[in-house]
Amino acid sequence: SQLGVFEGTDDDSHGHDFCKMIAIKVQSESEFPVECKQYDDAVSLLKRHSSGGRNPYAGMSPGEAIDAMRAKDEGHLNSAQIKRRMTTKKNGRFY
Repeated sequence: SQLGVFEGTDDDSHGHDFCKMIAIKVQSESEFPVECKQYDDAVSLLKRHSSGGRNPYAGMSPGEAIDAMRAKDEGHLNSAQIKRRMTTKKNGRFY
């Protein structure tokens, strides 16, 4: 009897940790398991994660976005970064 109670507590904490991990990894609330919605902190992690999905390529044309993604993967600057660095006034000079 006592062992069953102890195991139940262990399973609950494992489920809680599992739900928190799932909340970080899923993209939308529809993918989040119903069993995990009982944990308020996991739900808040999910909402924070899904609402914070800013697109760094928003506002770029599709071609520019692809070039920027490729430049990032290769470790180079993309044309938007080069333009910004060349036109930003720093220490009284233009670079």
